[in-house]
Amino acid sequence: ALLWTLTAVAILLSAGRFAIRYATAARFYWDDASHLLSVLLLIGLASAYTTGFPYSARIARIGLKQEKAPPPTDPFYHKYLQLRLTVTLLVFMVLWSVKATFLIFYRLLFDVSRTFIRFWWAAVALTFATFWVCIGSTFTLCGSASDLYNFKKCSSPKALHDIRATYKYWCAMNVSTDLVVMILPLFMLYGLQLRNAQKVVLAGVFSLGFVVAIVDILRTVESLNNGTFSGVALWSSLEVTVAVIVGSLPLYRALITSKGRQSLLSRLSGERYKNTDTSPASTERKFFESKGSPIKPSVSTFRNDLETQDSERWRDDGQPQNFPPAHVSK
Repeated sequence: ALLWTLTAVAILLSAGRFAIRYATAARFYWDDASHLLSVLLLIGLASAYTTGFPYSARIARIGLKQEKAPPPTDPFYHKYLQLRLTVTLLVFMVLWSVKATFLIFYRLLFDVSRTFIRFWWAAVALTFATFWVCIGSTFTLCGSASDLYNFKKCSSPKALHDIRATYKYWCAMNVSTDLVVMILPLFMLYGLQLRNAQKVVLAGVFSLGFVVAIVDILRTVESLNNGTFSGVALWSSLEVTVAVIVGSLPLYRALITSKGRQSLLSRLSGERYKNTDTSPASTERKFFESKGSPIKPSVSTFRNDLETQDSERWRDDGQPQNFPPAHVSK
C-alpha cells in the first residue's frame, strides 16, 4: 500500500512537472523524456514488488523456521530469484534515469559554459559506467551467471558474503554519483548575477539528491541486517519513489515565487504574452521564428522557460541590465 501510495504521489507531481514545462516552454525537452522513463519504470517496479511480495513473505517465514522449506529444486525458488533480479534491475534503472534527468537539465541550463560542459561529460561518463557496473554485477550475485537461479548456490555462506559486499559497493557507487550530480552545477552559481536568496533557492534545488542518497544509505544498512526480498522492500520503495519525486520538483519553482506565478499565468494567456513580452528570451524566439529556423534552447530562452531566474534585471538607475552568466569559458 505504501509503495503504490508513494507511486501515485510521484505520478501526480510528474504530471504537474510536465504541465508546467509545456505551459512555460510550449514544448518538451530531453529531460522530460528521461523523467517520463523514470515514471514508467517506477510503475513497473511497483508491479514487480506487488507480484513478489507473497514470495518474499514465504522466504521470511522459512528463514524464521515458521514454515518448512521446500526442496532446493522447487520452482518456487526459481520464481523468487527471478523476481529479485527483476526488482534489482528496475531499482537501478529508476535511480539512474533520475540522474540522467538532472544531467540533461543542467546541460540545457549551462550550455554556454565550455568549462562546465567538460565537467558535465566527465559526470556523464562516470554515471554511465557505474550504471553498467551495477547492472552487470546483479548477474553474478550467486557466483557465475549460470548459478543466478540456483537457490542452493545463492544461499551458500560464500554467496551471502559476496552479496553483502556487493550491497556496499552498490551503495558507494549510487551515493558517489548522486554527489557528483549534485555538486556539478553548484560552482556555476558563484558567477551568476543573482541575489543571494535566489542562489540559495537554486542551490537547494540542485541539492535535492541528498535526500535520495540518505535513503540509499538507510536501505543498504537494512539490506545488510536482513538481506531478504522483504527486508529491503520498504527502504527500496522509499528510495525509488523519493528519487522520482525529487526529479519532478525543480520546475515547481515557477509556482513558489510571485514572479514565477505571474510569468506562468502570462504564458497561459497565449496571445497576450506573445504580443507584450519584450524580454531578451522573447526577442530571441521572434528572431528565429522570423527566419524560419528552429529555436535552439539557449541559456536565455531556457532559463526564462524554466523560471530558474529573471532573464532581465534592473539597475538602481532604472535601466535594464541583461543577465549574462559570469566566468564563461571561451
